[in-house]
Amino acid sequence: MGNKIKRVFFCFLTSSILILLPSAFAATEKFPAEAPPKALPETPEKTAVSDEPLTYRICAENKSFKLLVDDRLGNIGIENKETGYIWWSSPLGAAQDKIATPLLIDELRSSNMVTYGIPAKRSTDTLRSGTNDCDISVSDIQNGVKINYKYAKGFEYPVEYTLEEDHIKASLKVSEIKETNAENIVTEITIMKSFGAADDKEEGYFIIPDGSGALVRFNNNKTTDANAYSQSVYGRNITAVPANKGTVTEQIYLPMYGIVKKDNAMVVIASKGDSNAYISAYVSGQSNSSYNMCNFTFVLRESDNFYMSGNSSDKFTVFESGNIKSDDIELLYYPIAKKDADYVDAAECYRNYLIKNKGLTKKTTTDSSQMYVSLYGGTQKKKPVFGIPVTMKQTVTKYDEAVKILSELKDSGADNIAVSYKNWTDDGICGKIDTATEPSGKLGGKTEFTKLTEYIIENSFELYPVSDNITFYSGNGYNSFSDTCVRVSGSYSRIVSYDLAYGVPNGLKKNMSLLSPGSFSDICGEIAENYEDAGLNGVSVGSMTASLYGDYGKNKISRFKAMELAEESFKKLSESLENGIIADSANAYALPYVNHITNIPMSSSRFDIFNEDIPFYQMVIHGLVPYSTTAINADADSATLLLMAAATGSLLNYDLIYEETSVLKDTDFDIYYYANYANWTETAASEYQLLKPIYSDIAEAVITGYDIENNGKNITAVYSNGSVVKVDFENRTIEFNGHMIELSEAEKGGIRF
Repeated sequence: MGNKIKRVFFCFLTSSILILLPSAFAATEKFPAEAPPKALPETPEKTAVSDEPLTYRICAENKSFKLLVDDRLGNIGIENKETGYIWWSSPLGAAQDKIATPLLIDELRSSNMVTYGIPAKRSTDTLRSGTNDCDISVSDIQNGVKINYKYAKGFEYPVEYTLEEDHIKASLKVSEIKETNAENIVTEITIMKSFGAADDKEEGYFIIPDGSGALVRFNNNKTTDANAYSQSVYGRNITAVPANKGTVTEQIYLPMYGIVKKDNAMVVIASKGDSNAYISAYVSGQSNSSYNMCNFTFVLRESDNFYMSGNSSDKFTVFESGNIKSDDIELLYYPIAKKDADYVDAAECYRNYLIKNKGLTKKTTTDSSQMYVSLYGGTQKKKPVFGIPVTMKQTVTKYDEAVKILSELKDSGADNIAVSYKNWTDDGICGKIDTATEPSGKLGGKTEFTKLTEYIIENSFELYPVSDNITFYSGNGYNSFSDTCVRVSGSYSRIVSYDLAYGVPNGLKKNMSLLSPGSFSDICGEIAENYEDAGLNGVSVGSMTASLYGDYGKNKISRFKAMELAEESFKKLSESLENGIIADSANAYALPYVNHITNIPMSSSRFDIFNEDIPFYQMVIHGLVPYSTTAINADADSATLLLMAAATGSLLNYDLIYEETSVLKDTDFDIYYYANYANWTETAASEYQLLKPIYSDIAEAVITGYDIENNGKNITAVYSNGSVVKVDFENRTIEFNGHMIELSEAEKGGIRF
């Protein structure tokens, strides 16, 4: 009897290559090599749609992997032929989950989930494929299967699962989604929500690309005070302006996440649909399940809130009208089998994907050891004129003053500087669309600006004038009505200034308009032409490389279309200007088009569910695109940030102004209260000289090892050229290839903390 049960648990039917698996079977087990059974299980596991046993068959195979499919529930598995390890799209022990409700068990066993809107009721509901409400049919295609999902509520669509050379692909064409019930519309789809789910006894973690990156360790017991994680890829859709300022968080710049389980890891990439995706993560005990899960959900129609009669308590939900306008959905699953696989291996996998599939090329050289300096020209400020408050231009850093700042930095040892210059034209100062290259007379006019550019060229520095046009006031041919984004609710999207203390709209400041993505191409075309004619070799487009939003008025521009328009615009600028674009942080789709990236977050959003931060973003792009920290002098603990810069290979970045910071009061520049150059030029140059030997050595190398020890007090980074950087945060020391740098013993005139 014992042998019979054993054969039932692990069996193959050679004639149909059929694999029978009980749900209690661990997801990390191999299929055993033993004779096929003579009988089916005597007490098969019951499911939501059938009382037949769980069955998997091999539907595709190559030299490295087998793709398995369960024809009844539409779940799949991918087996590594060398190791025998299998990744399952749904946990095989779902029915034995002791804390999950029947509904949650159905959800765990579902390969797909659909959220649909009911416009008449202004509400939503969710459907799960692993229930009697969904008919599933599986058909074989080349290298995989096509699974058709037909829901009783009037939705039907096919998803193709195919085995590629080194990964599996799940793809859905949104044009093939059928909506047969006029009362319901699809709003979201989740494909393989439970893929790689870990039970409450497994060890490992999820890699979340939030900010710099974070780890969510399985079963971390953060269930009492911590909510499940859920954030939009590329940041929230700012077209829908919130009534109150929300929590300040970092955003997701990379459309991927990772799963690490002992000697196996999985990198999951949203190669299509990323513009409308969000990532969710749960640990055991959250969402009434024993499993730890991470997944993508794709928004097919945006929603918004509509307020009747201006009453914030009288709120209605409205949905994006018309056909689905989002991109097709495509998920790529890259298995990694390696001894002690970790997040460094996941970073390498994603980096290779960007190079091979997204056109990311190497921009770093041995000279890629710049200091990044952000200068601020002018702003607007209300001043009394005959007792009447009048908005006037306020100078902050004139052109000749910019030369003085850069001269002091150079004389103190900063010999390689990339300069961005914000609000250097009258249009920039006044918040209008800024594509011309006419220097502001208030800041010194064309003569002084020419002297500045000549100084920068003579010293082999790089200048990136800022043209940030995401928000604007009417003028220069752009109107706050015709060129402004329209929300799903039908109202204009006005960017609100919030009160710093209470987070409510500040009625004393005039709201700016949000530029429609439909204008991106024209504006960037004008910038490219005008900058090239003026002899300017580079540009900063400000927040444009990290902002993604739609326009739901007559232009009908989805976030996907906006992403396409942004990419076309970046390409136009990068091809026209010799020094290209310097980005103020950058979403993944912008990476192939930028030459420098500043203000990369050095931490995650630090949600309660997170266990620790990692520099995942930095590990992906180091050696390819030069990048910097956030402003060193803006940080409350600049010494720690300097040490983190050394640990992550991040170049140094400073905000500097010439005027005393008192002039910034009651202006949009009041956030730069720390930036007076007189307090920072000597210190900044000394910090640059301190780390320059490290940067010069590792500029073209990729990060091949990153170890965090002693609760984050010690970090060791290893590079592909053999260099090793060890940082001790407690003793404030940096060891680089055997050379010890002690910050606490800096010489006079050196670094001051």
